[in-house]
Amino acid sequence: MPLLSVPAEGPLLLIAAISGRAIAASARRGGYRPVVLDCFADRDTRAAAERCLAVAAPSSLHFDRRALLAAAASLAPDAPLVYGSGFEARPALLGRLSKGRELFGNATAVVRRVKDPRQFFPCLETLGVRYPEVRWVRPQPADGWLIKHGGGAGGTHIQSADARPPGTGDYFQQRQAGRAMSALFLADGRRALVVGFNEQWCSSARPGRPYLFGGAVGRVSIPEPVAFAIADRLDALVRATGLVGLNGLDFLLEGKHWWALELNPRPTATMELYDPDHDRGLVHLHLLACRGELPRAPAPGPSRAQVIVHAETDWRVPEEFTFPSWCRDIPDPGTILHAGDPICTVHGEADAPVPATRHAQSRESALREMIRP
Repeated sequence: MPLLSVPAEGPLLLIAAISGRAIAASARRGGYRPVVLDCFADRDTRAAAERCLAVAAPSSLHFDRRALLAAAASLAPDAPLVYGSGFEARPALLGRLSKGRELFGNATAVVRRVKDPRQFFPCLETLGVRYPEVRWVRPQPADGWLIKHGGGAGGTHIQSADARPPGTGDYFQQRQAGRAMSALFLADGRRALVVGFNEQWCSSARPGRPYLFGGAVGRVSIPEPVAFAIADRLDALVRATGLVGLNGLDFLLEGKHWWALELNPRPTATMELYDPDHDRGLVHLHLLACRGELPRAPAPGPSRAQVIVHAETDWRVPEEFTFPSWCRDIPDPGTILHAGDPICTVHGEADAPVPATRHAQSRESALREMIRP
């Protein structure tokens, strides 16, 4: 039976990501049965999954290679693979995990091309896409420059240029004024369909990581000429790289000017800001796009915002503690969280981005009051 013709019980999907909850929830809405391998195995991830297992390396938010491959072979030996974050700097692991199974997402060669700065920025140059200046050797003076690690994600790979000595895979990029934005889009290997534009912000939860991803709000309006220009260049980028499925482009917006920063070649955290607007969820559309079918643009829904709540101090989740219904990524009772660790994600919704953001932020404040000793 074809995968996309969903029977009553639904076909299995293997989902591998640092956090697989949002992908699993969307897949379940679409009629699929997710088997999730991630770094948390949170309560709501397990509730959405057919089976779920944490496969993190000790004291890290990285996959344990052996645990990941063994669990995939044991729990879902033949299931097609949908992957999220965690493979940007480990395309070889993605290749090993996808061997012998259908892959719904970008192939390892595509991931390498768009996450390797020495390939990605020359590609942008060829396509006429502007980006803040990049150098491979630390500028002198280094004021106004950042150091980034190719293949990083979530902002943990970005620091001031003088924060540390450069290592293998690092590069330097000039600071550029502008609003931190992203475009969530579907691709079929030839063209792109923008799902929505988002504004993002950073969290101050981890000293020394000033660009740590802290949340985002969707349905952000940007100047029409910029929206058209980004859509046009995304089409060109898809044709040049062969991107498929859900992807995200990070960019800076200043008035009517924009600069590309990074491309995330997999479903991003912002997919959750739009998933309820699609009858069978965005994972279903991800699968279709990977097979060469782009949907029609849906009717716009409300604006949604998400805020990642990080622990301000060490905290052990009390046995009797109940997280509100607007929280996601729920840790188990007894989980010990250290200062700077993510506790959960809170969500808000309104008819426009600003009130949606305020809604989510007010819920973050309410949750902090609940957990404060």
